[in-house]
Amino acid sequence: MKPILTRYLQNFSRSILIVTILVISISCEDFVEIEAPETDIVSETVFQSNATATSAVLHLYTEMNTSSDFAGGGSSSISLLQGLNADELTTLTSSVSTELESFFFNNVLSTGTEVANIWSTCYSIIYGTNAIIEGLKNSSRVSPELQEQLEGEAKFIRAFCHFYLVNLFGDIPYISSTDYRINSNVPRVSVSEVYQGITNDLLEAKDLLNNDYPTSNRVRPNRGVVTALLARVYLYREDWINAEIQASELIDSNPLYSLSEIDQTFLISSDETIWQLFPDEGNNNGNDGSTFIVVDAPRFVVMNEDLFNSFEDGDARKAKWIGSLTSDPETYIFPFKYKSQESDPASEYTVVFRLAEQYLIRSEARAHQGNLSEAISDLDVIRQRAELQLISAINPNISQSNLLLAIELERRLELFTEWGHRWFDLKRTGRAGTVLSIVKESWESTDILLPLPQNETELNQNLTQNPGY
Repeated sequence: MKPILTRYLQNFSRSILIVTILVISISCEDFVEIEAPETDIVSETVFQSNATATSAVLHLYTEMNTSSDFAGGGSSSISLLQGLNADELTTLTSSVSTELESFFFNNVLSTGTEVANIWSTCYSIIYGTNAIIEGLKNSSRVSPELQEQLEGEAKFIRAFCHFYLVNLFGDIPYISSTDYRINSNVPRVSVSEVYQGITNDLLEAKDLLNNDYPTSNRVRPNRGVVTALLARVYLYREDWINAEIQASELIDSNPLYSLSEIDQTFLISSDETIWQLFPDEGNNNGNDGSTFIVVDAPRFVVMNEDLFNSFEDGDARKAKWIGSLTSDPETYIFPFKYKSQESDPASEYTVVFRLAEQYLIRSEARAHQGNLSEAISDLDVIRQRAELQLISAINPNISQSNLLLAIELERRLELFTEWGHRWFDLKRTGRAGTVLSIVKESWESTDILLPLPQNETELNQNLTQNPGY
């Protein structure tokens, strides 16, 4: 059996071949049969026209959406699994798989399918971005303007996938090539090196992309999307100055974005959305509604009671983003940010980045720099939208340490069950043990990282396992 990283060329090329044939069959009167070898498809066929090159990039989004193991919003998504890892979600043993239970109890196994699927999905997408970047460089048939757009999208997606891998697994292979001879034995590199690659990709993508979205509904990245991830990366790296600069660019200098009303935040047309993923079937909603909404006995998980009780009385988010179902004798509390399980026409996609996070990023970055008054102002923007008393009114002289805890709490309440924010916040601030050891009896310090898939460490001797597994 080949390691996952060496199987991507065949799988990605086969998928792109299918997409290419579809594009050509739609755009040409006569069907053109493509007989290029699989290993040559990406470079020799896909990048011979604007249409087929675009289809290759669109395939990356399809791959993200059709896999619930990473970005698809399904029962094995980052949002659900890391919600279980942290203190957002609770399993009900009568209705959930043993493997999902392992995330809740933080005893994930290296042989688990969920870990293997996250790893393989991310690296499959990364391989696709590398093939596109290389193909564009070797193409003379794609227009220069489109080349810049597609290269910018590919570099952003490569950074996005590496970002989640490094935060889930720690030291990881950083893959920027399609050469199987390199990828089959690639070692792990340090978190710092991975972040350097991520930052380089984002800065280059930001130069390549425009402020305008290439399509409607903000489903393909523009410069603002790259800026949003760059602000988060700088925050995670404790580069407070640059985190503030990037977040301010979106808050103060970009007229495309503004906070929505609470009950409109996750609608397709929301001006708060910076980037959202459209489902594979365009007339349907994303999977988040069907994953979290409880319409009968829970299939997967419910909201953690401690999270529910952390909301203040009168918090509009508690009233509008949390649902309940009573089925005698139990009442189940569940995330209700997404209101519909299915819809035609669609009303909700999967929101990846939104403006509220940028206010919280800037608030935290300013607090760390000692600019407490402006940090409070940013935090109050979020609290005002939630119809809560403002910190500036009730505690204007709050200390820096207490303000940082208030920001952490606000992030928990604002971003719950979105893309693992709570899990990553506890991890990056060093507070995971302090918080989770209280609510999880089996918590161990090594639980902060997921195990690398065992089949990968067995096939590639340069991949060492994380401690504790």
